[in-house]
Amino acid sequence: MTPHTQLETPVAFFLYKRPERTRRVFERIRDARPKRLFLIADAPRTPVDRPGCERARAIVGEVDWPCEVTRDFADENLGLKRRIPSGIDGVFRAVDRAILLEDDCLPHPSFFPYCEQLLERYADEERVMHLAGSQLLQPAPARRASYHFSRYVHIWGWATWQRAWRHFDLDLREWHGLGPRTRERRLRLRFAHESERRYWRYVWDNSGAIENWDAQWSYAVLAREALAVNPSRNLISNVGFGEDATNATEDPLGIAARPLEGMEFPLRHPDSIERDIAADAVASRLFRRGEPAPPRAPLRQRAWAAGLRAGGRALDFVPAPIRPKIRHRDRKGPRESAR
Repeated sequence: MTPHTQLETPVAFFLYKRPERTRRVFERIRDARPKRLFLIADAPRTPVDRPGCERARAIVGEVDWPCEVTRDFADENLGLKRRIPSGIDGVFRAVDRAILLEDDCLPHPSFFPYCEQLLERYADEERVMHLAGSQLLQPAPARRASYHFSRYVHIWGWATWQRAWRHFDLDLREWHGLGPRTRERRLRLRFAHESERRYWRYVWDNSGAIENWDAQWSYAVLAREALAVNPSRNLISNVGFGEDATNATEDPLGIAARPLEGMEFPLRHPDSIERDIAADAVASRLFRRGEPAPPRAPLRQRAWAAGLRAGGRALDFVPAPIRPKIRHRDRKGPRESAR
């Protein structure tokens, strides 16, 4: 986007208590200059969290371009599991499509026009429910198109439509209303590997206890055999994993850091709206718990990831980490105070 172009698509930005990371992501949003901006924040969980929450909110008060701003700041702590879905609900009561970013998801500038163009292209295509900004496959697929279709959703910088989000159910009432045999039959129809079935069985069966919401969104897409758009180049760096995160505290699968690559325009579209079976076979390894983890990332890549977590202006010029697979936990611990 040129310096004077304004993004037509609404942007929703979720923040909590990490002001420095909030500032870095907000600077990218400022560069995109969306005409409509939703600022969504949870209230402090403890008095210790309050100063960070207040500083993060102050940073996003610096909207210095022509923009309609909606502030949705919770008065009491809702927790990650309820704050993000309730914030998205509010967005889609007002608009029919949106780009969604959390405070730890640093976008490449090309992420915004990529989302805007594809939100328009697939606005009436019911099979497409999700647009992702992350390219997580290792090795990255070699293809002519700018993106491919997948059944897996990635939520580190993404976009969707009201028509798709209406299928989201935090309580997973459909799944929990099925008998054990029906659940097992559906798992076997969708997933070839027992290790992957074990993952989805756990996160869906225990959705009421797990402090997260993305497994429910995955269910909405998978249950409808719908599609997500995944880019061929990485457009998002997750800079938030570590001890101060709620879920992304560890890297159990040894996923290495990757650079922000950016998207080339004009976009090259796939020949058909069909999921890429070969790419999904690689993606499914992220969910195969119990199988050997990939080799640990080289020291240089791990150093890049550590540098990005630390912050600083020089970090805009070095490669960035991709988010580790979220470690789902069925109870809150004392360190679960931030996203």
